Amino acid sequence: MGSKLRLGKAKGKWAEEIPMVRWSYRTTPRKSTKETPFSLTYGIEAMLPMEVAVNTLRVANQDEESNTQGLRIKLDILEEKREESGVRQSAYKHATERYYNQRVKEKAFKVGEYVLRKNEASRAQPQGKLGPMWEGPYRVTEANRNEAYVLETMEGRPIPRTWNARNLKKYFF
Repeated sequence: MGSKLRLGKAKGKWAEEIPMVRWSYRTTPRKSTKETPFSLTYGIEAMLPMEVAVNTLRVANQDEESNTQGLRIKLDILEEKREESGVRQSAYKHATERYYNQRVKEKAFKVGEYVLRKNEASRAQPQGKLGPMWEGPYRVTEANRNEAYVLETMEGRPIPRTWNARNLKKYFF
């Protein structure tokens, strides 16, 4: 359950819920790193308070000497674990970026083509619910890098500043 949802359900008792929400956040593995924030900080997985109180197998079979030695080993490899987690996180971000970018259609206009300009970007005409969404047509006079275009009116007057392709759409006569 999400922290906001859980705190919302608690109504007036949200202050008592915060420690439990924070515990669940720290001990839940992240999708991008496949590790919990707790394990990336301390090198080991957290034990539930219930495990200590009930004396589970994990606690009952614990040997103080081997436990201390195991913790030292885990702390030694903690930096390597964090680096692996960082690699997994960057791979996850790259995969997410590739997923969303595959749906993007690039707009490219050629010099001499006619386009409409988004009224929201130029604010040339009053906006509102019933106001026009697009204005124009305009002629593309120059195509710069990064989808920036220089426009002119149909009469040949230049339009000030460059316009990004996301604020333009092709005009068909």
